Amino acid sequence: MLVKGAALCTMLIALSGCASYVAKEITKAHASSITGNLSDIGAETITICDDNNYCIDVVGLKNVDVTETALKFDIKINDNHKIWRYSASLNSENQEKPLEDHLILLFAGYSQPTQILLIHQLWLHQMTGANVIVIPSAEKSGRFQFGLDYISPIVEKIKQTRPEKVHAIGFSMGALAAHALEREIDNIRLYLFAPMTDFEYSTKAIYEMHYNNAFYRALVSEETLKEAIELIYKRSGTTSVDTALPIKLQTVNSPTFIYASRADKVVDFTTLNEVKNEHLALNIYENLNHIEMMALMSRTILADFVSDLLEYSVAIDDVGTIGLLCDFEDKDCLEQTKD
Repeated sequence: MLVKGAALCTMLIALSGCASYVAKEITKAHASSITGNLSDIGAETITICDDNNYCIDVVGLKNVDVTETALKFDIKINDNHKIWRYSASLNSENQEKPLEDHLILLFAGYSQPTQILLIHQLWLHQMTGANVIVIPSAEKSGRFQFGLDYISPIVEKIKQTRPEKVHAIGFSMGALAAHALEREIDNIRLYLFAPMTDFEYSTKAIYEMHYNNAFYRALVSEETLKEAIELIYKRSGTTSVDTALPIKLQTVNSPTFIYASRADKVVDFTTLNEVKNEHLALNIYENLNHIEMMALMSRTILADFVSDLLEYSVAIDDVGTIGLLCDFEDKDCLEQTKD
């Protein structure tokens, strides 16, 4: 996400403007990852506002009684290529809608592909009966504030609709907003996937992973990156205290489930081990990177998450609930995904 600033920094390498440009590149809105017509998949853009007429656009279900059509998603991340399919018809006994009158909020992670969340949105609605809304990633805001500025319109929406229970699902940076919502409303449960524990750590980790060579380091040094991070905090009106999720989790009062991976280089999962709170349950997985965690590319993760969501144990082979997740070359498994 920093490479776009390379050309300008080449010309201004001796000037302080490079850090400012990098900060702007990190926090600006990227091209929309939603393609095609939302109405074709039963979703639509909805504007929600708070009492002060501050509004945000979210993605809701056009018709909460959307037809239970088969869902299929083909995803490839590096060498990990999987196909996921969900259809209630895979288990004819799975007719119960256990979360009707509940609200599920999906808080997108930084620059997270929205297509993934739209698929999850429809799956969660079909499987639970809940109303499901997708909250945009933080950089979509008119003023980048780590997604914390989204809370007041969401709170007003909850007051208007009065769901029986709220389930806030936060991916990466989206975990900050999910947690902030927990402080504003009652009867909420949190589910945090690969939660961003430290903004500076994550930004530097991405830099190391993608731009770890002498050429880029000559253009964007670690000092420049540090200055850019400081500028982001200043421009957003926040501080590192506002994004220190592990500290905030110490006082959470609602059931909170965290899903993290040892192989995730973007998140320092070790800081989550230090959180002491009886309301918190921490699940640690192996061999999944940050993007794979956010895409739920594991049957174990899917089963653990749905078990926490529904409050009863769900097996990894319960295809009527979590669907089928197949390796692309697993022919036997793929045969089951055919209509």
